[in-house]
Amino acid sequence: MTARKWSRIAIRAVALLGIAVVLTSCGGWRGIANVPLPGGPGTGSKKTTIYVQMPDTLALNVNSRVRVADVYVGRVRSIELKNWVATLTLDLQPDVKLPANTLAKIGQTSLLGSQHVQLDPPPDPTGELKNGDTIPLKNASAFPTTERVLASIATILSGGGIPNLEVIQTEVNNLLTGRADQIREFLGRLDTFTDNLNQQRNDITRAIDSTNRLLTIVADRNNTLDRVLTEFPPLIKHFADTRDLFADAVVSLGRISKAADAALAPTSANLHTNLQNLQRPLKQLGKASPYLLGALKLLLTAPFSIENVPKVVRGDYINVSLNVDLTLSALDNGILTGTGVSGMLRALEQSWGRDPETMIPDVRFTPNPHDAPGGPLVERGE
Repeated sequence: MTARKWSRIAIRAVALLGIAVVLTSCGGWRGIANVPLPGGPGTGSKKTTIYVQMPDTLALNVNSRVRVADVYVGRVRSIELKNWVATLTLDLQPDVKLPANTLAKIGQTSLLGSQHVQLDPPPDPTGELKNGDTIPLKNASAFPTTERVLASIATILSGGGIPNLEVIQTEVNNLLTGRADQIREFLGRLDTFTDNLNQQRNDITRAIDSTNRLLTIVADRNNTLDRVLTEFPPLIKHFADTRDLFADAVVSLGRISKAADAALAPTSANLHTNLQNLQRPLKQLGKASPYLLGALKLLLTAPFSIENVPKVVRGDYINVSLNVDLTLSALDNGILTGTGVSGMLRALEQSWGRDPETMIPDVRFTPNPHDAPGGPLVERGE
């Protein structure tokens, strides 16, 4: 091989190496498909750049076309992952006018698999899409691809879930056949239940709120519950150790109950009668209850009411004059009347020559009872 041929090979190698260095100097080599194409819409210096967030880029590549109403208006400059969301950078012609809420979709250009980005105005367009704006993820989607359509057709042709749908339909038919009245009644009861439940929704809400408050209180008493759970086992152990004592107490209580029953059984009839008889005075006492307080006021201060005691005493005497008849006939009438010795004192007084019928008291009234005489008894007509 001559020197001339070696020089040509060296020049070609240096040229290829230079081209490789130029291509890899801008973010790395990503394949020939990522090399910008000269000419076409969206390649000039006055291009409009927008960004599109996509849920899935499918088989979309850099330099794929951007269409508006099936018109080629731009290209996909780059596909990047920003905040875990696929973001497309689109370069459009500067004369393309789109609303701010434009819809973006990835469509299939042909059955061979090439794809493009489709920009469509929404039913209610608002505003204007400007240079540097971003179409959000909620306004982005993708058309069904050929692979998905063929996979769905294959699923249907191979059976898929159709046999299961047939089984479900058959079982539902078997369930409903001949049970129309029962199903109608069930639906009526379900409607009534739903209506009652709707009427009680305030109570249900209040119960839920009360339960929430109860759980909050229980949560606040967490330490107390822990202490109870810690101290409760020793208490149970104490009860277990003293179970014989509790058993003896129960047996003793049984003996007391048996003895009480033996003592009260013979007198149960009399006790029942006494309780029935006691109902009558208690009933009358209940009727007299409005007057009982007034009677109690006179019990210890008769004949004066306890409320009037401060009013009857004036100075050093009481405004009362009292005549006491202690003759034998008066004592006989007041004490011995109705007894077996009634009339004895009267007869004794008559034996002394004094007739009670002719005796009258000498009643005198004075302003001051201390100045009144003893009031001796005088015979009538003397």
